[in-house]
Amino acid sequence: MFRFILPLFSEKHLKISPRLLLGLGLVLGLSACETTVEMDVPAHTPKLAVQYNLNTDAPNQSLIVGRSQPVLASDDLWRDGLVNNAIVTIKDQNGVLRQGFVFKPFEVGITQGSYKPTNGFSPVPGQQYVLSISAPGFEPIEGRLTQPTEVPVVSAAFEPVRQTNHSELRGLLKLQFNDPPAGRNYYRFFLKLYDAQGKLIGSLYSDRENEGILDEEVEQISVGKVFDDGWAKAGVISFSDLVTTYPGNNQTAKYLEVTLQHLTPDLYLYERSRENYTEDNPFAEPLNLHSNIRNGYGSFGGITTTKYRINL
Repeated sequence: MFRFILPLFSEKHLKISPRLLLGLGLVLGLSACETTVEMDVPAHTPKLAVQYNLNTDAPNQSLIVGRSQPVLASDDLWRDGLVNNAIVTIKDQNGVLRQGFVFKPFEVGITQGSYKPTNGFSPVPGQQYVLSISAPGFEPIEGRLTQPTEVPVVSAAFEPVRQTNHSELRGLLKLQFNDPPAGRNYYRFFLKLYDAQGKLIGSLYSDRENEGILDEEVEQISVGKVFDDGWAKAGVISFSDLVTTYPGNNQTAKYLEVTLQHLTPDLYLYERSRENYTEDNPFAEPLNLHSNIRNGYGSFGGITTTKYRINL
């Protein structure tokens, strides 16, 4: 304290400089100021929430219905926020019921569970579907989509790269497919490795993210992440990238399967918003995710899948 005050005095007369005294007063006054701002937290009406995809390659999936909570609430929504008395249906554009669901508890407790399909149903490309959910005490919610068309893979090839690590499989993947000319399209693809018996032994991932677009730097593409066709030329999308996996020394790969997914616009926006907020951080809590659920939260997406096999 003293080493800050003593220099303010004159060495000869020990008189306080008025200018320095004024400055000191301002500093002390400002440092002593403390302002408390009270903000009213708006009232929150809980709404239903759901995330569900219609996938031609994996139909008849279960779904979970949850609820929202106020910003300052600390409820464990996984334990206490699941809704187990909802009515869940999927209908087509003509109002015909295509799939119903019934709640089935998990083994951990009767209040936790998921909704299982009551009948078999596979979405048809080009058709429109409506997901409707209602539950006591909540406003009904609804999501709509048009199932994407099929986009076949025109060609795909895998060129292995010699490795000193025998447990690693690494190589250059080349992929090409025709992009439908009408409107913007959205995609994602996965690479899976199988043995001679058709058993899944691994998945491949981008070895270095994006050197993947031939002569283009507009969109970052990597295995397993969504992308759009805004950069595509002449209706053709060509992709080339190094990919890798570690199937193990005792696993012999027979073929590589390319799974190309054609996505609905809302599913693309939902996935992009999720990626942008989490930024590959497993501890991040995503906020403000894109939603196409009317009167609620979440995503109702459509995925139309095509596959291409590459023998190794």
